[in-house]
Order: sequence, then C-alpha cells, then structure tokens
Amino acid sequence: MSALVASLVSGVSFVRVALALGTLYALGTIPGSLLVARDDDDRSIAWAFVRLIAGLLLSTIAFFLSLVLSLRWYVGPVAVFLTAIALRRGAAFSLPTTRPVFTRDGVVAGLLAVVLISPLAISAFRMAPGDYAPVFFNVDTPYALEQVQSLSRTRIYPPQSLSNLGGRRPYHLAVHGAAALIMRTSGLTPHQSLFVIVLPLLAIGIAAAAVVAKQSLCPALPSALAVPMLMLSVPSLWYSFWDYIGPRVWLAATSFSVEPIVAVVQNYELWGVASIVAQNVGAHFVTLAAIASYAAAPSRGWRLPVFLTGCALIVKNATGIALLAGLVLAQTYRAAVARRFEPLIPAIAAAALFGATYVAFWLAPHVEGGYATQFFPLFHLKGVVAREALGGMIFDLVWVLLPMLLVIGASTNTDAEPLRVPLLLFGVAPFLVVNLTRAIDTRAGAGGATDDWIQILLPVPILLHAFVLSVVGRSWMGIGPRRRMAVMAVMALAVVPAAIVAGRYSGVLIRDPERGHEFVDNRSIAAALATIPRGDTIVVTNDLRYPAQRFNRNNRQMQIPALFGHQAFAVNYAYEIFEFSRERRELQTLLQADAWSDDIDRAARKYRWTHLLIRKDYMHPSPIPLEKVFENESYAVYVFN
Repeated sequence: MSALVASLVSGVSFVRVALALGTLYALGTIPGSLLVARDDDDRSIAWAFVRLIAGLLLSTIAFFLSLVLSLRWYVGPVAVFLTAIALRRGAAFSLPTTRPVFTRDGVVAGLLAVVLISPLAISAFRMAPGDYAPVFFNVDTPYALEQVQSLSRTRIYPPQSLSNLGGRRPYHLAVHGAAALIMRTSGLTPHQSLFVIVLPLLAIGIAAAAVVAKQSLCPALPSALAVPMLMLSVPSLWYSFWDYIGPRVWLAATSFSVEPIVAVVQNYELWGVASIVAQNVGAHFVTLAAIASYAAAPSRGWRLPVFLTGCALIVKNATGIALLAGLVLAQTYRAAVARRFEPLIPAIAAAALFGATYVAFWLAPHVEGGYATQFFPLFHLKGVVAREALGGMIFDLVWVLLPMLLVIGASTNTDAEPLRVPLLLFGVAPFLVVNLTRAIDTRAGAGGATDDWIQILLPVPILLHAFVLSVVGRSWMGIGPRRRMAVMAVMALAVVPAAIVAGRYSGVLIRDPERGHEFVDNRSIAAALATIPRGDTIVVTNDLRYPAQRFNRNNRQMQIPALFGHQAFAVNYAYEIFEFSRERRELQTLLQADAWSDDIDRAARKYRWTHLLIRKDYMHPSPIPLEKVFENESYAVYVFN
C-alpha cells in the first residue's frame, strides 16, 4: 500500500518504489535488529521506524567502509545483513504487530505531527517526478543531490566532486549515502531515491522518534502537546528567534494591525519548516532518536544510543559533536553522583565509535579536510553581543524553559529514574563547546574562523524540550488542575503557531510552489543539460549564479552536477575550496568577457573541456566560434573541438 501511495503521489514507477521499500526492509529493518535488541516491546510501529532508519544508517556506514577499503560497494551492506540474521535469527525479520489504539489525544497528536512534517514531504514529492528534479526548494538541496549523484556510481570514498573537477572532500554524507545505496539496489534514479524514499522516511522517523521519546520521558503528559513539542527545532539559538518575532508581535498589539503577524507567519525559514536539506533532516532524526533511546536505556540497553551518538558525525558533523559532548557530560555527572565507573562505559564506547568514524571517513581517505579546532573562550557569546542579540537569546531560552518554570515546587514522581540533570547537561554541553572552542577554515582563500561552528547549537532546542518535558512529566501528578491548564496553555503557544506556519507553507507548496523557499524551476537548464552526454564530458559555463531569489547566490551553480550528474569543471566556490580554486576563478572570467580569446582555447585543451553551457542573458563572449548543438530561450550548448 505504501508503495502505491508513494508511486501515485510522486509519479514514480510502482515497481521501482516497491523494490526500494524491499531494500529498506533488507538493509534497514534486518540490520536494525542489531541495535534495537529487545524482542518483547519492539513491535510498535514507532519503534519499527526508529529501528529501520538506524539499521539503514548502519548499512550505509558499511557501504562507505567498502569504498574506503577498495572493496565492492555491496560487500559491507551484505556483511551487515548476514551478521544480523546470524546473531538475531528470527528476531531479525520481525515486523510491528502492535495494533494502534485510537484515542482523541493520540489522534490530535498524530494530526499535529503530520502537519509539522508535511512541508518536508510535500517539498520532496514536488522535486521527485520525471527523469530529473523539475524544481528545487532550498539552495542547499542541489548540493545534496549532487552528493547522491556522485555516490551512486563512485568506487572511492570520499567521492569525486562533480562541482569541481579533480576535487574530493570529506563531508557528512550519511543521508546522501543512504539514498545512493537505495538507488544502487532498486533502480530508482538518484533524485527519486532521495525525494521519494529517504526524505519522506526521515520525516516519518522524526515523528516516530518523538513518540518513543514521549513514552520514555513523560508518559503522563498529553501526547497532543508533548509529541509535537519534541519535534520542534525552534527557537534556533544560532540566531535569535524573539529578536524577530517580539517587535512584530508588540507592533501588532499596539497598532491593532495584522500585517506584522502575517510577516511572522510568512517567515518560513525562521520557523524551521523550510529546512529540507538532507543532512539537517537526518540530524533532526538522530537527535530525537538518540534522546529517546538514551531515556529508554535502563530498560532497553545502550546499543542504540551509543551507536547513534558515535555515528552522528557522519550524518552531520555539528550534531555529532553536540550529542557526544552531551552524553559525556551527562554520564560523567551520573558516575560522580553514583561514585561508580559503570555510567562512564556508554560515554567511552560512544567516544570510541566517534573517533573510529572520524578516522575512517575523514583521515583514512587521506583527503585534506581544511578545518582545525582552536581553543577560544566565549566564541559564541562574543558574536551574540556583537550582534546586540543577547537579550533576544535570553528570552529564547526562557521561552523554551517556561513550562518547567511553571511546575517548580511541585512534588515529583519518584518511581521514575531522575533524568532531569542528565538531560539538562545534554542541552548545556553544546553551549560549552561553542564557548570554549571555535573552528578555523584553513583552506587557501577561505575566511578563517567560521560561524558554521555555531551549528553545534542547532540540536539544543530539541534537547531542552526533552529536558523540560521530563521535568513537567515527573511533576504532572503533583500539580493541580489550574497549574496543569497553565502548563498546557504555554505548550500550546509553542506548538500551535509552528503548526499554523507549517500548514500555511504546505498550502503554498501545493497551490503556488513558485513562492516556496528558494524555489528554482529546473526545466530550462535541464533541457540544455539533457543534450550533453554524462560520461567522459566536462562542462564549463559563463554563469555561476544560482537562480533562486533573483540570482542572489553567486559561485554555486549546482544545477549542472545535480540534475543528471554531469561533471562540471568548476561551478561551486561557495562550499568547496581547493588549491586550484583561485586559478579556476580567473579562467572563469574568460567566459564572461565580451570577446572570445585564445586563452579560452588553451584552457579548453589543457583541462579537456567538452561542452560550454551559456546563460544567454548573462555576460558571455560573442560570437562563440564553436558548434552549437542546443538553444532555447535561456541557454545554449556548444561543443569544443
């Protein structure tokens, strides 16, 4: 049934979707049995999705290890598959058997969860139909698809850059690798694998992880508020949420105007609903699943939280650092309180796995990473103060913690294991990291200290929501009805606006997708690229601008490698910087000159350029003394002799 639905919504072949879902079972559910080890209560649908995605991550890492060790790409996934069957036997094939129980609270929670994940799913299905992605949302999406294109046929790790000929760079490639693995085994195209299978699966996984986290952290709380609150990744503590919203809410209240509120609702990126980039979605799932499995570890064991924490680095670097720091700090506290060494064992195991992941995928390939960590006290706070955003950040934190503040002084449920301080330390640890250290981009021509290091804070809202809900859940039975109503009202004020924004953005994506965040129509350039063979060709272009938002993103024309997997000479200087980048920037200006020159011919011979893609309404030589093989209203394609 799910294959039929996905096929109808996306327009992709039913047979190929069915094969992809079979791949998910073989490379997700079965290997996942090695990580989700309990047999008696793992039959719930929510835990089944967590197990599936964790198992798919394990198979993807095995796929990468095969490439690192110069083995056939399938050796690692097959080895994991057979190991799971050998060790888990019948349990490896188990499927969820628990029948869902429909209650009013559960139905409302499910509806809100669907609304919150719908922008991701709708965006993905919009990008899925046809032989190539007809549109893109979010400027980083084509870069993610480029990684899938490269991984779908590479024999080495990290794969060759399709944006910069001859370049290779370590990157957090797990979600991209999962899509490539499914593509290699099902026959789906790279964009279908990413947009029909992987991103919708992660969207469901986020909701499933929130459900299992709620079961462990705060079973007494209403699911209709707790589950969606766990799914919220706002307010972001990278930039202040309330510095933008607060003045507009005040203006609306004092001027009796709805226009400021409309501006708040239409700022989709601020609310996180436009965040559909592969590694960010994967990081959201891993954070929630790690916290859920951490809370359930006393009864379910440490395999899953150790695995997710130790391997999160390959899903998203910053999230891996944040989760490891949190686990180490939390377990150190537990060991100090208990005066025993045993609580440190999971932290040591996760740190060892983290180190092994780093060595295997960043050091072993012997590719220059270009980043260094430097001790730098108050790196984050100095930036906040410089932006005059300290007050807004403090208000963001108060807003996140407010439900907990309303239950201070209430009696607690002492039967449950106290998770309050360890969970709080999970949320505090990323702050410590970004205020004790900073990252330096050491690549030639790069900008030195990079604000990307602050992305370590992105999981913090999720971690703090988990902490707050655990405190409220333990105090729920000890507070009166009035205080319960106050707590639920505050939680609703966090959940309902986010759901309204998500629902509104979903409507935009359905009715008027051109208004979607960083929308790009790929059809014109795809028609040009379709005339260029993919194998043994090198594409150069005169226009490095990305078309979103009236071409305001320069030096990242990632449509060229993303749509069909063409090898570009050098089209992305924003995300990839190599030793040869400066020279290629200078060569690029030749294709933006008024007249053709001998320097262009010499560069074409030296670097074996085969095709020239010209954006006709942008600077380019005229006339062009090459054979023209394609032309439409926007693009022309020429062949070098």
